[in-house]
Amino acid sequence: MKSIRKLAVFSIGYSLAVLLSHYLMPYEALVYASCTALLLSAAGFLLKGNARKRAVLLLAAASIGFFGYKLHCDNTVNACEPYYGKTLTVQAQAVDYPQKRTNSYSVLLKLTDETMPDVKLMLYSYGDELCDIKAGDSIKAELKLRSAAVKYGEESDSLISDGIYLVGSLGNSIEITARERVPLKLMPLELGRILREQIKSLFPEDARAFMLALMTGDRSEYYSDDSLYCAMSLSGLSHVVAVSGMHVSFLVAFLQLVLGKSRRTSLISLIFVWAFVVMSGSTASAIRAGFMLSVFLLAPVLNRQSDRATALFFTLAIILAQNPFAVASVSLQLSFAAISGIYLLAQPIYDFFDELLPKVRKTNRLKLYIIGALSSSLAVTVFSVPLIALYFGYITVLMPITNILCLWAVSALFAGGYAVCAIGAVSGAVGVFAAKILAWLVRYIAFVVKFTAGISFAAVFTNNAYAAAWSVFVYAVFALCWFLRDKSARFKPLLPTVLSIIALVSVFTWTRFSAQNECPSASVYDVGSGQCISLTEGGHAVIVDCGFANSDNNAGQTAANDLRCRGYTKIDCLVLTHIHADHANGVVRLINLMELDKIIIPDNTENADSELLSDILTAAEKKGIEVVKLSCDTDLSFGDIKLKLYAPFEQGDKNEAGLMLSAEAGNKTLLVTGDVSEATERKLVNAQELEDTDILIIGHHGSKYSTSQELLAEAKPETAIISVGYNNYGHPSQLVLEKLCYYNIPTYTTQMSGTIKITVGD
Repeated sequence: MKSIRKLAVFSIGYSLAVLLSHYLMPYEALVYASCTALLLSAAGFLLKGNARKRAVLLLAAASIGFFGYKLHCDNTVNACEPYYGKTLTVQAQAVDYPQKRTNSYSVLLKLTDETMPDVKLMLYSYGDELCDIKAGDSIKAELKLRSAAVKYGEESDSLISDGIYLVGSLGNSIEITARERVPLKLMPLELGRILREQIKSLFPEDARAFMLALMTGDRSEYYSDDSLYCAMSLSGLSHVVAVSGMHVSFLVAFLQLVLGKSRRTSLISLIFVWAFVVMSGSTASAIRAGFMLSVFLLAPVLNRQSDRATALFFTLAIILAQNPFAVASVSLQLSFAAISGIYLLAQPIYDFFDELLPKVRKTNRLKLYIIGALSSSLAVTVFSVPLIALYFGYITVLMPITNILCLWAVSALFAGGYAVCAIGAVSGAVGVFAAKILAWLVRYIAFVVKFTAGISFAAVFTNNAYAAAWSVFVYAVFALCWFLRDKSARFKPLLPTVLSIIALVSVFTWTRFSAQNECPSASVYDVGSGQCISLTEGGHAVIVDCGFANSDNNAGQTAANDLRCRGYTKIDCLVLTHIHADHANGVVRLINLMELDKIIIPDNTENADSELLSDILTAAEKKGIEVVKLSCDTDLSFGDIKLKLYAPFEQGDKNEAGLMLSAEAGNKTLLVTGDVSEATERKLVNAQELEDTDILIIGHHGSKYSTSQELLAEAKPETAIISVGYNNYGHPSQLVLEKLCYYNIPTYTTQMSGTIKITVGD
């Protein structure tokens, strides 16, 4: 087997079986699949030559993969199933430090109770009982347990892909026994905690979040700086702070291309890789990335010739053997895609640009940097871009340019950050001074990414059919060029490049033209148990509410992606019925992704979510957005979109003190009542003429306290839409559904139908 090594074939067979088991095959069929693969493997001996070896190895490995996946399911997910929904007192050990979330704390535990499965559990608390726990502490607590494979009522791989199989909510009691010393296996966590504290004490506030994410993988503060987060994502530089280790892959590729593939370069790269793994707390995602890169780097260190395909797939098989559910990990998929790009394409791309650019001695170092950054950027992203498009819904067009401008600074910050922390351990004052100097590189990166993210064609949103077709076209023409390549025609790749740019310009031009000529429409977005509505017509856009109820569904991102993929770059007005999380906590993201002229909020904000309101006002001030506090009924128009805003009737809690509105677009009128009660709805009925309502957005996500009979009888809507997702409140109420049925009103929910888009006129 000259072309494909035996170990590579075996690893590919095993990995494919795990992939099929997780995404396609029902659990009940795994044993049959394993036996079938084993029988086919035996039949493979009837073949001759290399075909026989490949078939036998591939199918035997697949048989092991199918059976191994089932065995892992039995020992983890299935073993935990009897405990779902129960409240038990359990014993465990903390294997990480607590993480502060928006309104809660969480900590990762390893169950030590002999009567329970030997698995990890993620514990949540809405109080501060967990905030002083240290890694290694023993815990005895009353917990309400649920499956880690289900999140917000839907199947989720986010926890089980990291080896976490139970989720617990803290009950009435918890006993914490402090550790006597740090267990040896938890020393990386302790080193990571010390490093994080050092970074926080040395670096200026505006550089702290970036340095924490870059050096340790801790992105909690990075996420809180939404403006930087959005800019990094749209400009194509977010990979440098990815916990997957994709940024380390990028740096390794760059170092090897600029410094050459030598033993010294591999050693330097290995130090970078494992410094990141250890200082990030040796998380599952970091270890996976480190292991994959190490197999790639060890060959030159040991003076052995590397078989790249074997190293890549064997490493993947080992990772999946330890936890088959890791196949669904986005971080593993991105790391595998990035390293595949390095293996296969970094050097050929580098050689092409090296030949293409003129050899001017005085600019050799600059030339090396430019082609090294460009080659590694393209190589790393060739396979990862489709995954980014799949999971995040966009492709960053300017990524190679951003990487050329910023990669040198990222490399300097990655190495310099550790040096500054070492200096700070000896002399705090000198460390602070050095950190202030290094912080200017962070500010430089922030300037570059915010500038490039502000360019209208910085990203292509793949929900747009034309954009999706463009991405397929780009891959197709470059693949064709690759297979038909002729070494004597060094400018040959320029043809698909020019064609791709022309096609991209055509996509943006046509998309913007379509937006300017779009018929009036309304979209009620699927944002979980929250509310976000858009009204669009001929280049004008109005958003009503922008909130969500869970961490996986940001309403601002959802609305911005939809509008941008349709050619809209600006929102005329954002109306917030009230400042409550499920109606407004996506606003900051929306502000950072779209141009916005005006925000309208209720005049009475004394009972609003003060922290959320402060965040919105701060973000609006930074962007120069006008904020209007509405105290009286107001009529507004934006193109053919006409709004009639009803001032709050009450001065009570934040639901009752909310705005209501009628929106007319095209030949339809839409009524939004926010979260007001039946009593306030009756006041609206008595004060306004609502007979022309065509579409009613059911109040308070279908709560039994809203949607009065008086409102339904007066408005007589043609259609009712309930913006609702998984919740613990029983929304939508059966009482509300019965009322709607009584009045013969066709009703749709975002939970069942997803985003609901209605063309409301020609």
